[in-house]
Formats: sequence, structure tokens, C-alpha cells
Amino acid sequence: MFKQFYNFFFMFCILSMITGCSTIFTAQEWSENYALMDGAQSTSPEMIDGNLETIGEASLTSEHRVYTLNDRAEFVRNDSIVVVSLPAKKNIYRIILHTVNLKEFVVYIDKSKVTKGENWHRVTEMQDVRSSIIDLKFKMPYYTNQVKIRIVKTNPQNRAHYRSMRLSSLVGSGNLNRSIYNGFNTRTHQPGRIREIEIYGIKAIEK
Repeated sequence: MFKQFYNFFFMFCILSMITGCSTIFTAQEWSENYALMDGAQSTSPEMIDGNLETIGEASLTSEHRVYTLNDRAEFVRNDSIVVVSLPAKKNIYRIILHTVNLKEFVVYIDKSKVTKGENWHRVTEMQDVRSSIIDLKFKMPYYTNQVKIRIVKTNPQNRAHYRSMRLSSLVGSGNLNRSIYNGFNTRTHQPGRIREIEIYGIKAIEK
């Protein structure tokens, strides 16, 4: 009799714990989209305007270009970046990217203790991206007010343009001009293009 009571009590405790945990996790809802808070800023405002119809471009890290004569030169890659700054530090559990051409990218958060600063910490890296929606969820929160996305590769990787250039040079005494036409292939890095960046915490923790 006592053994049956003990087994019943044990099962009751287990069920209560499961129910309690289930209630806790169910009560945890995602916070508002921090990227839409008043005072939030981005190097590309179109990425945090709440409109999936607008598309923002990440900033190239340099203005490097490669001019290819007769299609023989190598393409020089330049990464592009976008930084989203929040008006206050938040516990970030989730980032959603609605992308257009991202193929490989790295996400960083700013761990600086002061309000303004750059102490970038690498959070995650995505390679061979094939989806237009990337949903990144973190087991532990990142307390920060800045998120940086460095786009390493895009699809397509570069823009190519073909054009002709006329080079005039003086020959002999300078009385004769000779015009030379050469085909040039101009290649530039394709910057990352993103429709929207969403940043979330957990509502229960936020309170």
C-alpha cells in the first residue's frame, strides 16, 4: 500500500514538474523587433524599415576594382558590411535575415562595456546559404546594442562590365596621333543585399 502511494506521489511530482516547465516555456514569447525601436540605426536604413519590399545594400569595405585586359586578370574580392545599432543594450536571442543574394556571411556583436565602442565578438558563420530567410536562434543571449554582418560571398559574387577605351598617344615629333582601342572587363564586388533584419529577445526575460 505504501509502495503504491509512493509510486503515485512520485508520478504526480514528475507530471507537475513537466507541466510547470511546459507552462514556463509556453509563456516565453519573443519580444518586439528591436530593430524597429525608436532610435535604432543602420548603415542601410532600408534593412530596418519594416518593409520587405525595400532592399538595402551593405557597404563595401573598400572601393577596389580590377580592370581586366583580354579577360586575363583575377577578380579581387572585397567584403561588404552592415551594422545595426540599437538605442539601448538588449539581451538578443534571435536574429532573422531576409536576404536577396547572401551566400556566405559572419555575424558579430559588440561586447564593449561602454555605450560607444567596437569590441566585435564573432557569433556565428553561415556558408553556402540557399534560403532567402535565415533564422538564427541562440541558446544563450548576447547583451549588446550593436550587431554587425560581414558578407563574404554573394550570389552572384561580382558585377562585370565590358567597355572600350581609346588611348591617344603622340608618335615621333608629336604631329601624329595614333588611336588604340582595347577591350576592358571591369569587375566589382557585388555587395550584400538584404530586405530586412529582425532582432529579438524574450519577452518574459525582458520584463
